[in-house]
Amino acid sequence: FIVITCGVLCLLLPVAAPLIMCFFLGVAVKEAEIEPFVKLLDETVLYGSTFFLGLLLGVLCEAQTIMDPKVGLLIILGMLALLISAIGGLLGGWVVYLCTKNYNPVIGIAGVSCVPTTAKLAQHAAHEANPFSMILPLALGANISGVIVTAIATGVFISTVSLVK
Repeated sequence: FIVITCGVLCLLLPVAAPLIMCFFLGVAVKEAEIEPFVKLLDETVLYGSTFFLGLLLGVLCEAQTIMDPKVGLLIILGMLALLISAIGGLLGGWVVYLCTKNYNPVIGIAGVSCVPTTAKLAQHAAHEANPFSMILPLALGANISGVIVTAIATGVFISTVSLVK
């Protein structure tokens, strides 16, 4: 399933193929349950890449860059985009609920690709309303779908940035 899905997505969206391949490689390694590779990715690669990304950003970023009004505007636009996508996810969840009557609308917010935060928040909200509800697997599915859509959109944006200049 992973190989077929990855191949189809790469053929349909060649500009996003590197991002899709990276994502599906991680999924394949995790699903294969080869302990040395899973441990390597979960511990060494994850912590190392997080550390070096933070170090690199800290070294390359000057105080003037952070204090630039454009950066503040970008942060505000990012928060606005997150808010709009969350509202859109909730509205989409309600539309599916009204059409099927067999869907928890709070799962819609998990489509925002903040993995796994939005899925956990959806589970928490559903648990408050009904202590016996378990929507976490469905919310994580929506979460991963949001990640795939984000990777595709990123690939499209990267390929079209040169056209804007």
